Amino acid sequence: MRTDGPPDGAPRGARRTRFTEWLVCGVLAAAVLLSAIEAFARPSAPWWPFVWQNAWTLSAVALGCWAVLRTVEKADAREGRSAAGPDRATGPQDGDESSPSGGR
Repeated sequence: MRTDGPPDGAPRGARRTRFTEWLVCGVLAAAVLLSAIEAFARPSAPWWPFVWQNAWTLSAVALGCWAVLRTVEKADAREGRSAAGPDRATGPQDGDESSPSGGR
């Protein structure tokens, strides 16, 4: 059984959010690694400042995308709970006339 991520029947929005979380982590790790290289090795390649600075820019953009997707996912979850109502959220209880067993 998979425990790291939304279940297979999860809404598409949850999958997008999970993918974006992984993207944020990967881009942030790359930005930190590039900053360590910048601090210790001081590369002199003409393209280096572009790569180093844009890694941080990309991490900020990915984080912003994740925040939007997560907000939408939470709003969808809230709407789903409120649409079910308190009586339908738990389903029929044992002994209810509407239960499949006929209330015994």
